Amino acid sequence: MLMKERYEIRIHGLLGPLLRSTFDGLACETLPCQSTIRGRLSEDELYRLLDRLNQSGVELVYLDTA
Repeated sequence: MLMKERYEIRIHGLLGPLLRSTFDGLACETLPCQSTIRGRLSEDELYRLLDRLNQSGVELVYLDTA
């Protein structure tokens, strides 16, 4: 069984509906000038998510376990 840690990821700007739809099972919240993604991810899932954000040109502001 893979261990899944709860993460909070904040990015600069807003997540569009297409990108948000790829985050199945994760909570997305829009804040002033930022968006937050929260949920349980394995290490591999976290790296894939960060890679997808990077490829989409999204600026990471904050990443921590929640």
